[in-house]
Amino acid sequence: MNLHKVWFGCKRLIRGNVCGLSAKEGTIVAGLFTLVTSIMHLIFESGNLRLYKLTNYTSSNEKVSFYVTLHQFCLTSIGLVTVGIFAVFALFLSIWKEVYWGIAGYIVWIVFFELGQMFLLIFFMPKHESFPKTMNAMESTGMVLRCIVEVYWIIFLTRYTLELYRFQQRVDDTVKVKQKGSQRLKFGSVVEMGV
Repeated sequence: MNLHKVWFGCKRLIRGNVCGLSAKEGTIVAGLFTLVTSIMHLIFESGNLRLYKLTNYTSSNEKVSFYVTLHQFCLTSIGLVTVGIFAVFALFLSIWKEVYWGIAGYIVWIVFFELGQMFLLIFFMPKHESFPKTMNAMESTGMVLRCIVEVYWIIFLTRYTLELYRFQQRVDDTVKVKQKGSQRLKFGSVVEMGV
């Protein structure tokens, strides 16, 4: 593996010219990716919640405790994903209005969302013999893959945020220059000038 090729590839990635996508297009696709994965996550967690509601858990206190934990886990995860869907629509609105702080806020939200999902999965995922191990593996695999792909999309989001920020700074600078240059000169009367 050649280090020069890797460095050149990283520079292309930071410039936003990857797979024929500009920074803005990559930001839109990042939002679409998050929207699709959020909907898939909602379907998955609602299936777990349906498992909770359909199962008769009157047999033992341990099983009741497990299903209550599963219920709380699913509802918390569904709540996080629902807020994430609203964040995606806020991202699309920020792209449309070209508001750089909205896109930067979305980047911060993605980081906190993934950390929250990781925290939820590690500490609050119910562990019981009636809960299939494959569910835990699916949750973990989905989170890891989503995190890897989110890192890729964050590069586009960051690049587009920087482009909008620089453009906004140039616009503000030209407005300030125009305001300074457009001030009218005050001429005093002939008496005030001492003529």
